[in-house]
Amino acid sequence: MYTLTSFIKEKWLEIAIIAIAIQLITNAFSIFLENKPVVIASAAIALLLVVAIVVSVSSIIQSKRRKIGEGKALSIKRKGVIFTIGFTSHLSNSPALKVIKTLRPQYCAFIGTQQTLESQVGKSIAKAANIGKDEYREKAVEPTNIREIKEDTEHLINWMLDQGLSLKDIVVDITSGTSIMSIAAHIASDERTVDTQYVYSEYKDNKPVPETQKALLVSKYER
Repeated sequence: MYTLTSFIKEKWLEIAIIAIAIQLITNAFSIFLENKPVVIASAAIALLLVVAIVVSVSSIIQSKRRKIGEGKALSIKRKGVIFTIGFTSHLSNSPALKVIKTLRPQYCAFIGTQQTLESQVGKSIAKAANIGKDEYREKAVEPTNIREIKEDTEHLINWMLDQGLSLKDIVVDITSGTSIMSIAAHIASDERTVDTQYVYSEYKDNKPVPETQKALLVSKYER
């Protein structure tokens, strides 16, 4: 009963529109067919079947998008991961290392600032994950320059494609770094139809609590 009530509350406008449409069409049929009950009833049933088919198709389409927002991002096999990173992304309990240790990608790329580059954050992540120097790339960006971040993200996607990966093999992780970096990286991945993910964590003393980490799909492209 609760589910039905929730459905009605969520879809009340669609239900009202369909009900009004059915009533209007039925009235039109009634006038056109000179009030022949059997024919009118048949037309009404046919109309309801059409509505049912449309709803079913809509449900099928939506079911393909159910992974969006669910904590299943790390269950999808990836060969390449592009990260936006910050100063703590190399720590042992960081989302970046969790992603790499779970997915075990062949290639990684890191988008950070000049400061994170100088602090060797990306290099430290690669070393901790046993990723060879030819298997990762770093890009230092101006953290407020959306165009630069977007272009560098696209460049890193192209680099992974040059290594023989396909678009479905790649995911862009926008967990760390500045908000602008994450947004720009997502814009680039969206334009290239590359999946995007985000690792949610609860924090204690400014550090992520490992047991609370959940990788969410921000965008997922069916292929």
